[in-house]
Amino acid sequence: MKTFEKIAKHYALTSSYYKHRQTGWPDTLAEIYDYLQQHGELPFRYEGDNWSYDALCERQRRKGVYASQYLTPDRTARQMAALAVRYFDNDSRIVDACCGTGQLTRALIAEGVHPSAITGFDMDGDMIAIYERLYPTVDAMRIRFEDIDFRCEHVIANPPFEIGECTAFLQWLFRTQRSGDRSVLLLPYGFIDKQRPKAVQETMRHFIVHHRTPMQEPFARTNCRAEIVILERV
Repeated sequence: MKTFEKIAKHYALTSSYYKHRQTGWPDTLAEIYDYLQQHGELPFRYEGDNWSYDALCERQRRKGVYASQYLTPDRTARQMAALAVRYFDNDSRIVDACCGTGQLTRALIAEGVHPSAITGFDMDGDMIAIYERLYPTVDAMRIRFEDIDFRCEHVIANPPFEIGECTAFLQWLFRTQRSGDRSVLLLPYGFIDKQRPKAVQETMRHFIVHHRTPMQEPFARTNCRAEIVILERV
């Protein structure tokens, strides 16, 4: 845990904190969390109820989006979590793949899923650092989805949106699931209908599409359209 001096003047998070942030002030979400634990308050003025999401969105506005880290908005996360509870077996582990800051884990817990029933993983060290702090009782791993070799009975995910990465994610899902296993995914709109690359349709032949609905709210840092898709492994 990094130690921080208390900041005398608090700027508002939106449009101010990262604009005026000085050397030695918390920057990453893990650093902001550590500051909160040390001083009992956030290093910026904030009136919302999900500071990790809002702080990373604001940080991305200043520093850009890395590797299509389009964070799942709150309403969409809640919608996906509700679908997961409806379509998944109650006694099965839920894997929050490419978990990021834990928006989907947060929504699952709000839907009544016990943290011990969730496993989250992400390849980004900064994301896992804040995920582990926010959800200390959830099993968390820093790992690429390609390197996961255990069965993932039920997956909830907002995976990378680049064509190659998204295709690889669906292929990974096919390899790590068995017949009857399900997933609730946030995917680029119409991606599962794509004829190119050929691997998309080759992989989709191994899944039944139970549900799909357009995302009803925009991402914070992109105009990319998305849809919620529920798949079952054949």
